[in-house]
Amino acid sequence: MRIKKIEIKDYKAFYGKNEFNVDGKNLFIYGENGSGKSSFYYALKDFFQSSTETLSYDETENIFLTQDQKGNGYIKVTFNPDKNGTATDKEYTVNKTSQNTYVAGDTSIRDAIKLKSFLTYKHLLAIHHIKKDNEIDLFDLLVKGVLKHFKSVAITGSQELGELWENVEKAVAKPTEGQTYNITQKKNDVDRTINIFNTAFKKLFDESSIENILKYAQPILDKFGHNIELKLQYTQVKPTSDYKDIERNHVRAKIKYLSKQIDKPHIFLNEARLSAIAIAIYLGMVKRHIQGIPCKVLFLDDIFIGLDISNRLPLLEILKSDFANYQVFITTYDKPWYEFVRTNYLNNNSSWKCFEIYAGRSKEGFTIPVVKEIKGQGNNDHLDYFIHTAENYHNSGDNKAAGVYLRSAFEAILKQFCFGKVTVKFVVDQSKLKADEFWSATKKYIIAHPDPAKYNLTQNTKAEIDHLLPLVLNPLNHNDINKDEHSNEIGRTINILRALKNELNV
Repeated sequence: MRIKKIEIKDYKAFYGKNEFNVDGKNLFIYGENGSGKSSFYYALKDFFQSSTETLSYDETENIFLTQDQKGNGYIKVTFNPDKNGTATDKEYTVNKTSQNTYVAGDTSIRDAIKLKSFLTYKHLLAIHHIKKDNEIDLFDLLVKGVLKHFKSVAITGSQELGELWENVEKAVAKPTEGQTYNITQKKNDVDRTINIFNTAFKKLFDESSIENILKYAQPILDKFGHNIELKLQYTQVKPTSDYKDIERNHVRAKIKYLSKQIDKPHIFLNEARLSAIAIAIYLGMVKRHIQGIPCKVLFLDDIFIGLDISNRLPLLEILKSDFANYQVFITTYDKPWYEFVRTNYLNNNSSWKCFEIYAGRSKEGFTIPVVKEIKGQGNNDHLDYFIHTAENYHNSGDNKAAGVYLRSAFEAILKQFCFGKVTVKFVVDQSKLKADEFWSATKKYIIAHPDPAKYNLTQNTKAEIDHLLPLVLNPLNHNDINKDEHSNEIGRTINILRALKNELNV
């Protein structure tokens, strides 16, 4: 059961109607900070969450809606219930009036939210604060982070793990008020909530139990390649003698590295290893659930923020090997990483689609998401995208915008051709690089090549580029009143760059 389309209207950052044509694929999304990518994360999370609880849509409406516009927003998701895409599509809408009636009617969606498979970077922030008193303490990372939303009837009952802990904190923080709420009543409440939490949480650390937290986490951790064998020990929570606080809420880590016991884990475990441990535990807890359900979604929102390359690439491989039956959504604000993954790791991978979200402006001046689907993931798809976008601007009469995209395409074609084989003058500041220098170096390289026909650079293409270089392809003509991109020249440039791309085999 795969998501085919997601429509979001007037939800959080989204103003007006926005569409993501998912087509049953995995999604890799780049978004500027503040562009709305996390709003997309919460929209899909709230959609699934609405199958088991009633959400307050008023609290998530875009804050810039006028009084007349309020109440019309929605999150609409279209599924195809068959893995081969041959069954009839099913469409569900969550909005202020429908609440969860339609979504809750499909047990497939209710089952999907039980996986608790939505992880945001906020759940990993505690990694930076777990080294305490020369010890590693994973309690906050687990209870308030990666396992905050973990829920299992056999372990946590009807509540999430984070909710059980919040009940403890509220009971401890509640003040006594004479006869209205005396110390005996408080002790009973604190003991009761602590007992419920301890009973649930300690099940995850019983090494003889199938519920053990590392049963699925350790195999995933192994795939990160850090050669760490992990053991976790939970010291059960207890109230202080005055019942005004709690103590002993610790999760200690014992580790072996290449089978050697590490005496000081707080020194050995750097952030890369701690990040791998946290993500392995989270993904392991997702995998411990019953997997034979039709709709499985895994959403990782900006979690690459704290991951170095030693964890990023293994994580992609883990998603490929261990979560092949999931529909995976990944967001990132790291544009170079996004481009690397899109043009290399996802090269010609038909199971993925890429989107980009930018922070645009409404007519009224507030920020709104601008959603762009990037066609294809091949190494050269960005070249086709530049040229195609230039053509669209040209057809709409905006020749200046078309010129910018054509210059981007021209520079990208030449840089890709020259990389690793053509000598071009080195400049530290890439903004000082000139397109004509790359063009001259390209022509000289092909002329001197033992087999010039290999590149099939025709005389017509060379002459046409030489002619158009000062008219359209020179980056310094952006604001030259003596030069203007005429429609005929833009049209010629579009055609010749397509020819150049093919003749240079890029």
